[in-house]
Amino acid sequence: MDHSSIKSQFNHILTAAKERRGDLSVDTMIVSSHLAQMRTFMLRRGIEFFAEQDSFGKRREFIARVVEDNMLEMKFESIVDYFLCDGQGLFYFRPVGETYQILFFPQDSYRAYRDQNGDLESVVLTYSFHVKQGNQLISPMGYDNKGGAKKWIQLKVYKDRIIQTISDEKIEFDNSGLGNQFKHPGQTETLTNSLGYIPAIEVFNHMDCTGEATGNGEFDWLSHQILYHDELVRNIRKNMKFFGNPTLVSSRPKHDILDSGDEQSFRPTISSQAGFSPLTGGMGSSTRVSQPFGSSSIDGSIKVPRVIANLEPTDRVQYMTPDAVSGDQNLYVKQYRSEIRLALGGVDDIDINTASTAYEIKTLYGRVAATAEKKARSLFTYGLCRIFGMMIHTEEENFKKSFAYVMGLEEPVVPLPEDYQSDEEYEQQKAEYDKIYSEFRKKRDQLLRAKLESGEIPPNVTGLVPDGSTRVSWRWMGEVFEESTDDILNNSIVVRNLQELGVDSIEALKYLFPSKTVEERSAMLSGYPFRMVQQTQSSINSFIGLLGNLYKLPHPQMPDMPLASDPNLDLTGFLYRSLEFLRKELSYSGTYKPNGGDSAPNELTRADKQRSKRGKPVRDIPAPDLPGITRNSFGTPNAGLPGDGPGPAGFGTSSESMAAGVSGTERKPEFAQPLPGPGFTLGLPDNTNPTNAFSGQLGFDGSTGSPDFSTPSFNPELLARAGGANAPTGRPARGKSGSRSVSKRNQQRQS
Repeated sequence: MDHSSIKSQFNHILTAAKERRGDLSVDTMIVSSHLAQMRTFMLRRGIEFFAEQDSFGKRREFIARVVEDNMLEMKFESIVDYFLCDGQGLFYFRPVGETYQILFFPQDSYRAYRDQNGDLESVVLTYSFHVKQGNQLISPMGYDNKGGAKKWIQLKVYKDRIIQTISDEKIEFDNSGLGNQFKHPGQTETLTNSLGYIPAIEVFNHMDCTGEATGNGEFDWLSHQILYHDELVRNIRKNMKFFGNPTLVSSRPKHDILDSGDEQSFRPTISSQAGFSPLTGGMGSSTRVSQPFGSSSIDGSIKVPRVIANLEPTDRVQYMTPDAVSGDQNLYVKQYRSEIRLALGGVDDIDINTASTAYEIKTLYGRVAATAEKKARSLFTYGLCRIFGMMIHTEEENFKKSFAYVMGLEEPVVPLPEDYQSDEEYEQQKAEYDKIYSEFRKKRDQLLRAKLESGEIPPNVTGLVPDGSTRVSWRWMGEVFEESTDDILNNSIVVRNLQELGVDSIEALKYLFPSKTVEERSAMLSGYPFRMVQQTQSSINSFIGLLGNLYKLPHPQMPDMPLASDPNLDLTGFLYRSLEFLRKELSYSGTYKPNGGDSAPNELTRADKQRSKRGKPVRDIPAPDLPGITRNSFGTPNAGLPGDGPGPAGFGTSSESMAAGVSGTERKPEFAQPLPGPGFTLGLPDNTNPTNAFSGQLGFDGSTGSPDFSTPSFNPELLARAGGANAPTGRPARGKSGSRSVSKRNQQRQS
């Protein structure tokens, strides 16, 4: 069996499991059983998302509303199946009205391109949807069983814009770069990305030691073993079907054992006794002279009487049941299934009889819980939690903007360099803008602080109040195995013993409430701990009584002085510590975390946001610079060649002499040249290939037209005057294929 057929059969098994296709023939249940086990331990009694810091209690309500609007609890099982089978996925959200729409895309429905720092540079999403049309005669072939026409949509998400294409044909991912404009006919619309960043997070199930997110599924590396087990189970099923029915063996003739089927072996019907019979040429004869159901039995099988009489001593009549599945074959299949489940990090539920007590069963399932917790952390901690953190960040920015608008503060508009004739005029306006913007922020923060202290938020203010750290965490709402009353009692005894040892009550309560946060445990300790107060008060009285006894006893070395006068016997520190412990036990409160340590989304600058609103290409995004890959890597001084750097085929781009260019080269520091991570797909423009860096400067990409237009040209001045995307100087601008265009004013300035 070749590799393609093996891959096809294995994908057949995965598709039946993750899409829950009952029409696909699959004999092995390893994939479905492992997915069911991982779903049970990854989701347990439910997932709850919460902000680690929520001073006003609004973040929890916001997250709960988004989860409810998107019905994530109903989608989690399918998300887990696709995530484990594909090995990777992508969460994408989009603001819709007053809420957010969260979508999960499997591996085959998206492409993610990153920059050298590992941040998402662009994302391409493709999925299908259905449209109800009034006249079905227009396109009868496009209708499906849902009563609507099936259409496809493709989203190309950048930091400044979103390109939407809706087509009647399925949109495939095509990276060939030839004839893409004729590939997917449909309606294309360009929207402004109001967020200023790419609202997507890619999650991975497997990541090797180098950090490369390979995207391998949970079962890919065991595909041959799973297919072999599928073949074993299929053969066993065939044997059971073929050899499962017993065979009648007898030394007597067949007519002595089987019913003959004569007329006396059936009862006439009521109609036949009344004299009714079908007409001539009817469908059948009358039951007065024939059997009502023909000569054979109803089910088509033979009929053996319960008692066979007149048997001779030498006659033998018995059923022979062959061994359809041998014991060795059954044991081998069972052991093979257990080994595969063990390699996947799970436990074969059928083979659970190796444990005899409930504690052993719970311990055996600890391996499953550990495996599921790692996968749940990669899906929720590094996926949905970051998505919710981005949403909270956006909502806080909306609050600041709406609050400033309601309070009558006007945010200054950032100046753009392309709007001014000279650099001096732009620098003057930029300095004035920085001063006005600083005063605007200072006044806005003062008004916001005053309103928060008074507890009165003006009406018509949307979003969330800024509250420091935007980190979001998750927890299970219940365990798979419920704790008994004895377990809860034992944990409470542990908490009491820890408190008697002097452990902080918040830390001790982790054994009783492990899923709650520090702030929630602090809120739980808002009551009056009478036992702690009683014991602490008793210890203070003991110290005071001991101190009184020390004042009564004379010092052995100085009989005229009391024993308490010795500085080595000072008990004042003990009294202070007891009072401090008592004060802390009666005044637990949460802590505030500033927003400095959180990683904010990689947003556009204020100038690029202004350009995006105007529909102009952004300019402040750093261009990729990789030697041998990107176009602008030719001009780096690291080449060690004369001038500012050689062009292709040794043509220099500097007017300095060879001697002046040899000396004085400076190396670029490593922090200024980040490396792409292993397995990343860089979102480079199409014109960054050094071998074809100068083709198509007149608007032709070499796919159509005369070959003369695609001939490389090495005239730097001509290219600079043309201001094309492949010019050695200037920054390439983004067009339909990801390139960047240069504005007319910049072209005049460059010339």
